[in-house]
Amino acid sequence: MWGVVCLLDPSRGPARMAAYFWYANTFILHIIGGLFTSKVLVTIWGQETPTWFCPASFGLLFVIYVIGLPTLAYMFGVCTMNPDIRFPGRDQVGLGLYVGGSLYSLAYEVGRFRWKARPEHKGKLHKEGLAAWSIHPNYFGDLFAYTGWGLASGTTCAVSIPIFMIFTFVFVIMPNSDSYLAQRYPEEFPAYAAQTATLIPGLHSKALSKFLAWVACFISIYYWCYTCPVACGY
Repeated sequence: MWGVVCLLDPSRGPARMAAYFWYANTFILHIIGGLFTSKVLVTIWGQETPTWFCPASFGLLFVIYVIGLPTLAYMFGVCTMNPDIRFPGRDQVGLGLYVGGSLYSLAYEVGRFRWKARPEHKGKLHKEGLAAWSIHPNYFGDLFAYTGWGLASGTTCAVSIPIFMIFTFVFVIMPNSDSYLAQRYPEEFPAYAAQTATLIPGLHSKALSKFLAWVACFISIYYWCYTCPVACGY
């Protein structure tokens, strides 16, 4: 239901990305915005499993589309007037990270779409390719992509977004997705989840993942309090 709302409501993604393109002040930020929009379209229209683009619950829908995306567009687009990250090739490094992370995420998504399209895989859980290394390789790739976007924006305020995403992935988005997968694949998912890292390949400890998520949360709050006012021109 909420996936349909996500797709049909014209007041959501397009309006917010239009605001981003209006305020983005460099060519590379416009390139990244265009790549982001293209990736969203591929992910939405090829996707059956609820994702953060089209979440499965009203609560997550509110978090993403009322809080998340407006914040992303504002901090990556508007809060770039007073950059505090400066080093040679910063924009190129940022673009490289964004492209690399997006390709990693998209390679998983497209590979899964093709795998699921084969008749012999109908009703089965996809566990091959990048999914053999972590349950959510798309979110792992997103961390690199949004870090690159933050670097290209030039402020630690913008970089706080991918840092805080670790917290939202661990405590909100991945549990929502895992719950869906556990219900849809009750015979396969428990064993798969028990032997596969959730987000970061090789990191199997849920306690350590939660600890890192809380550290990321506190770092983000620090940046919001001490660097965002300057970056956003308050």
